[in-house]
Amino acid sequence: MFVNFNRYTAMGRLLLIKFMMCCCIAVAHAEGNDIVIGQSTALTGILAELGVAHSTGAKAYFDYINSQGGVNGRKIRFITLDDAYDAKKSIANVRQLIEKEKAVALFGMLGTPANTALLPVLEEANILSFAPVTGADVVRKPFNRRIFNIRAGYTVETEKIIDHLNVRGIKKIGVVVQNNAFGKEGLAGIEQAVAKHQLKLTATVGINSDSSDLDKAVSAMEAADVQTIILITAGKPSSDFIQAFNKKVKGMQYFALSVLASQAGITALGKDGVGVIISQVLPFPYSATTALVREYQKVMGKMGVTEYSYLGIEGFLDAKVFVEAIKRSGKDVTSERLITALEGMGRSDFDGFIVNFGKNNHQGSDYAELTVVSKDGRFLR
Repeated sequence: MFVNFNRYTAMGRLLLIKFMMCCCIAVAHAEGNDIVIGQSTALTGILAELGVAHSTGAKAYFDYINSQGGVNGRKIRFITLDDAYDAKKSIANVRQLIEKEKAVALFGMLGTPANTALLPVLEEANILSFAPVTGADVVRKPFNRRIFNIRAGYTVETEKIIDHLNVRGIKKIGVVVQNNAFGKEGLAGIEQAVAKHQLKLTATVGINSDSSDLDKAVSAMEAADVQTIILITAGKPSSDFIQAFNKKVKGMQYFALSVLASQAGITALGKDGVGVIISQVLPFPYSATTALVREYQKVMGKMGVTEYSYLGIEGFLDAKVFVEAIKRSGKDVTSERLITALEGMGRSDFDGFIVNFGKNNHQGSDYAELTVVSKDGRFLR
C-alpha cells in the first residue's frame, strides 16, 4: 500500500506510522488461536484523519487487553485495511478479511457509502458488523440483527442542532449537502428535525466530494440570504465551503456533524473555524472528568500519543464494549455467539458512558452534545 505522508499533519503522520508499525508487528506474531477482528477504513484519502484516529484508539485498547493476557485465554488480532473512503475497495477488503483472514466480526467500518455497500455481504457471509462509524439510518433502519451501533445516528445529531436553532429563534436555515449517500442520509435527518418544529429549510445546496462545484454551491447559498448554515459534509468540502463563503459573507454561523470533529480539519480552517458549532456523539476527550476519559488518556499515553480526539475515544470505547461481548461469548467466539452476548448485555455502564443493547435494540447510545471551536482552534463544550 502506497501512502502519501505529505497529506497529513505532523501528528497525523506520527499516528499513521505508529499505527502501521503496530499492525505489522501484530500480524507477524499472530497465532492460530487468535480472535480475528477485521476493519476496512480510510487510512488515506479525504477522511484519513478520522480513520486513523478511530483505528488507533481501538487498537490501543485491544493491545492493552492483549498485554493483560487477552480474553478467556485468547489474544485479539485486529486487522485494519485501507480503503481510502472508497466503497468498492472497502468491499474488496471485507471479502479478504472474511475469506482469507477468517475474521469473526467486522469492526468500525467507516462511512455511509461503505456501510451501505456492505449490507448484502453481511447477509451472504452471516457476519456481525459492530460499531460502524456512520450515523446513517441505513445501518439502523430497518432493524438488522447483524449490525450493532454505538454512536448516535445523524437524526439525533441534527435534532440537537435544530433544537438549538429553534430556541434561538433562527428560521432562515441553509443546508450544504455532500453529493453522496452520507449527504442524502444527513439531509433526511435535518428534514425530519425541522418538520418536528414546523420549520422549513430556506435553501439546500449540493456539493461534490472533491469540491469541483464549490463556486456554484457558494453562489447559490449566498443568493438564499440565510441566517445560519448546516454542513452535511465530510472532509475537503467542509473546509473549502466555509473558507470560500467567508470571503463573500462575513459573520455566518456554521453548524456541522461529528464527522467534522477532526483536529486536523479544524486546524486547516484556521481563523475561519472559530465559532463553528459541531455536534458530538462521544464524551469530551480532552478533560479527564470521567473514568472512561481517564482510562482512554492513560492507555493512549502508553502508546506515546498525547493528542486526544473524538474519533480516538470513539474507537477506544467501541473496542471496550466489544471486548465485553467477547468475554461473554466464551472461548469459542463466533459471530452468532457475539450477537447473543451483545443482545444480552442490556443497560451497561462503561465507566460513565451508558450502552444499552437488547434483542430488539441494536442502537447502543443516543448521546449527543454541541461543542464550539475556540479562537485557538480547540473544542469547547
